[in-house]
Amino acid sequence: MIELKAWPLDNKQYTSVDLGAAYAARSRGLLTAESFALTTNGDNTVTLAKGLGSLHVSEFWACFPYSENDIILQFEDADGVYPRKDVIVLGYDKNANQTGIYVRAGLAAENPEMPAIRRDSDYDEIYLYCVTRPTGATSITADNVVDLRLDAAYCGLMRDTIDAIDTSVMQAAFEAFLAQIEQELDQLNAGTATMLKSTYDPQGKSKDIFKSIDAAAAKYEATLTLDGWVTSSGEEQSAGYPYAQEVTLTALTPGAPTVMESSEFLSPCSRNPVGVPETDAVLDEAMAIINSQGVTSSLDGGKIRTIIQEKPTADVTLQWLIRTEVS
Repeated sequence: MIELKAWPLDNKQYTSVDLGAAYAARSRGLLTAESFALTTNGDNTVTLAKGLGSLHVSEFWACFPYSENDIILQFEDADGVYPRKDVIVLGYDKNANQTGIYVRAGLAAENPEMPAIRRDSDYDEIYLYCVTRPTGATSITADNVVDLRLDAAYCGLMRDTIDAIDTSVMQAAFEAFLAQIEQELDQLNAGTATMLKSTYDPQGKSKDIFKSIDAAAAKYEATLTLDGWVTSSGEEQSAGYPYAQEVTLTALTPGAPTVMESSEFLSPCSRNPVGVPETDAVLDEAMAIINSQGVTSSLDGGKIRTIIQEKPTADVTLQWLIRTEVS
């Protein structure tokens, strides 16, 4: 067996390198969001409260610099020509084998930028704050300070990376997908896009739904009155139907088309009960005569013609389901 270093084992001598390896999975960052809280002092200094952070000595070695007391940091004087962006750093100097908090002054420029963070063979750093130094400024105010402690690009909170998954790629993909859906919905609502197939054909039947809608059955109503029955035509009488009545239909389905001669009856006539047993019995008898002894057909202009063998004994309001093709 080729022996490897491992900590802790019994009766073994260890160094700080071995102990650091035990925490290699800890990310750079701060223990809490309250670590190293900043207060301005009305001059070119700021005060940092106590705190604890995590830095990397190497790939398999994490260290934990901390302060139990307040720290006062001194800044260089502001530039007299251009503004500047300084940063407050929690860092590790690998050559000096030393951790600490310090200020790195940025380059004064018309559009200043923070100095680049160093994570290389010489330094390991996290940025706690960015402090803008306006031209000629003699003090630091709270408005000059940007807190970077919770920004994972510069600092963030320390975590165990063993169970931490970078979801930024998935999040970006989801946000792009969501933006596309929102755009399509906006276009649909504005009437500038075609209806989604999943909306008009959820079962995947690939049918012309507009033709189906046009041919859909609608409900109509008409009242056949006792005095409305007249003698039928000679041909109808020869067929055994001596009485006839024509009435105009009223559409009960909103937007129903006008019934034409080619329209198709999809059901026998029906009616709504009135709630009085004796009356319902008479009306049921009238409806039964029309359904069993009569023939109802459609006429152009929204009318129907009913021929029967025996006249009912009461007025009756009836309903039909009729399908009418619409061009």
